[in-house]
Amino acid sequence: MSRQYTFFATVPKGIESLLADEIRQLGASEVSETLAGVSFAGPLETAYRACLWSRLASRILLPLATFACASPEELYAGVKGIDWAEHLDPEGTLAVDASIARSQITHSHYAALKVKDAVVDLFRDRYGVRPSVSPNRPDIRINLYLNRDTATVSLDLSGESLHRRGYRDEGVLAPLKENLAAAILLRSRWPEIAGEGGALLDPMCGSGTLVLEGAMMAGDIAPGLLRPYFGFLGWRGHDAGLWQSLLDEAQVRRAAGLDSIPLMTGYDCDHKAVRAAWVNAEKAGLHDRLHFERRSVAALEPLPGKRAVVGLVVVNPPYGERLGEVEDLKGLYETFGDRLKHHFLGWKAAVFTGNAELGKCLGLRAHRMHTLYNGALLCKLLHIEVAPESFVEKRGPAPVRLSEGATSFANRLRKNLKTLGKWARKEGVSCYRLYDSDIPEYAVAVDLYEDSVHVQEYQAPKSIDESKAAHRLQEAMSVLPEVLDVPENRIFLKVRQRQKGREQYRKLATEGQFHEVSEGNCRFLVNFSDYLDTGLFRRWLPANAFSTSLPTPAPPPCMPP
Repeated sequence: MSRQYTFFATVPKGIESLLADEIRQLGASEVSETLAGVSFAGPLETAYRACLWSRLASRILLPLATFACASPEELYAGVKGIDWAEHLDPEGTLAVDASIARSQITHSHYAALKVKDAVVDLFRDRYGVRPSVSPNRPDIRINLYLNRDTATVSLDLSGESLHRRGYRDEGVLAPLKENLAAAILLRSRWPEIAGEGGALLDPMCGSGTLVLEGAMMAGDIAPGLLRPYFGFLGWRGHDAGLWQSLLDEAQVRRAAGLDSIPLMTGYDCDHKAVRAAWVNAEKAGLHDRLHFERRSVAALEPLPGKRAVVGLVVVNPPYGERLGEVEDLKGLYETFGDRLKHHFLGWKAAVFTGNAELGKCLGLRAHRMHTLYNGALLCKLLHIEVAPESFVEKRGPAPVRLSEGATSFANRLRKNLKTLGKWARKEGVSCYRLYDSDIPEYAVAVDLYEDSVHVQEYQAPKSIDESKAAHRLQEAMSVLPEVLDVPENRIFLKVRQRQKGREQYRKLATEGQFHEVSEGNCRFLVNFSDYLDTGLFRRWLPANAFSTSLPTPAPPPCMPP
């Protein structure tokens, strides 16, 4: 009987149940879901199949040891207690990844160095030689997960993230990861549609990820078949014969499945994106099975001569991730919805968006909805039956009557949003000050924190009538949701008064609600309600641009991306 192992598959948050079903179909037993992962059991063949065939997993790990770890010394001793000679040649190569949460050891790079030191010292003590560190494609990759002072040390059998299929040579701005694209297609029931001969069309295909992943599903093509490297290839426990038999089986299945690929089409208005899609299709060996062309959403329709075919329109349109972009995107969503209504009756549509409000501009009612994450961004996958009963009558917004002063305030916000927003997008800044008493009568500071707004009213001097100040604040607060396209529950107001000493750091509330924002390659937790300051301060930059800097006193915790 083959030796049984316990494995763990990591996965983007929100698709754990899909991965659990996939792992079961690959023959695993004792499958159990947890946050951002699935544990399972089986022989080595099961792990190999997961590495080769999983469309959803990020990594396949083989846990070696779990132990209490509240100090660097305990980490070193626990790692050194593993018999690494079973896994690595004395003069082989290794790399270490570390992830830490809620533990006394807080620095992931330092923890990775301690793991490396323990492995290297074991070999030096035992054999008089030591393995070398190789960040790129080492013989083994060690994974450390440290949570609540408990360490789990694993071998990363995948070696690098499984979303890297091996077909992507070129990309365009913010492409979907391949395993997220696969999750979108599975949630949209593409395998069933393809099995019935239905077509797939992506009208904003970018570098073609959704089309390529859909073709590999329909053609029974293993997503790992093109990958030249896996983490187990240099592992001493690797069974080369078993792995080759699985590759041979996958090649046979691919050859048999190519003729099952239905009509697969990708459009994009950017000629560079279309060129990248063709390059990726060529590398995947699917260029003669797919079609890409440059076409705008306004000209969206099925391929000429193929109008009798129905199927799935799947799209990952722009989200308007930064304030100021949303107004420009409403027309795109409306046009897309109109083209669906006029040219795709009987089709199904799946729209993946990070802005559910923009989804309402489609003029089509979703009958199902799933929550998924594109990186840290929460997104909605809207499932639509393109039929008259799903059409939504468009209604114009109710007119809003503003005073002359409030209109000036709104116009200044729009102007600042246009100029500063352009700078922020260029610099990769997501948190900055948009307005700071630019119009003296509206004495507020408005700070943007990605999809949230932090407003501070400056205390009016005694010479200003309190009722007038209160009315102007009310006007300002009524303008913000519309101009910034932010719901009222994401706008937070405080009054900034003269403070003495450290009074500015005293608590104002006890809600304890933290919000995650990104700056560079770090993510920060900020608090909009409990303190006068949020935890990130602003500083004035040249050309009327704001950026963030860490505060004094201590900054909020920085979490690994």
